[in-house]
Amino acid sequence: MLPKQSPSQSSRPTLLSARALACLIAGERMMAAFARLQAFAEKAGFNPDQPRVPSGNPDGGRWTSGEGSAQGRQPGIGDNGGPKLDPEEPPKQPPKEQASPTKAGKAIAKRVAQQLLRYAGPIGALLTAIELAENYSQIPSITSYQDAPKTLSELQQNAGQRRPGYEDHHIVEQGAGRHEGFSRSQIDGADNVVSVPKYKHHEITGWYNQPNKDFGMQTPRNYLRGKDWSEHVRVGHEAMRTFKVLK
Repeated sequence: MLPKQSPSQSSRPTLLSARALACLIAGERMMAAFARLQAFAEKAGFNPDQPRVPSGNPDGGRWTSGEGSAQGRQPGIGDNGGPKLDPEEPPKQPPKEQASPTKAGKAIAKRVAQQLLRYAGPIGALLTAIELAENYSQIPSITSYQDAPKTLSELQQNAGQRRPGYEDHHIVEQGAGRHEGFSRSQIDGADNVVSVPKYKHHEITGWYNQPNKDFGMQTPRNYLRGKDWSEHVRVGHEAMRTFKVLK
């Protein structure tokens, strides 16, 4: 005869299920909130590259048009266009070089992709939200980096739309037109231009200039010298599959 379970033991699976559902709902709400915030910022014309007032000024950190943030402010002591009355103390340590937003965004996009493989469901959504919150200007590019591979027709139909987080990519590189004599109509043709995630576009471009064992340790770009259009297309498809852009 099996021992009877206490009320707390028998209700434990139900409690765990309820907590899991609560986590899932919370994660979905958080991601929906980020989607609304992104849409609002895009509608309002948010520009992460807009200059800010330098730190140390009364308005330090605020957005500025770049035409002089001191307009309309009455000058005070030591603010007559000459040197400050109290000289600034020399920095104790040289300022650290800050990574560009794009470089930081690429690193986060890769970390988020790894985390989503390890943590599925609401935990993955929560980690994604935390990463994105600190790098708002790069949200479209970080998000698009997580896209699943698409068919060639799906990639082609979005070309030319200038969507945030995506860039147009030429399957046969534009430089091939100059080196191989391909016509501009071939290079810019609808069959040759696709819309791909911005960061993956950068990775594909870099791939063309790296030695590759599949091409006798030549770079793909050098390998393609003198090759016909069909070979350029084949290698272009291989590059997109390598970075999980093309199915």
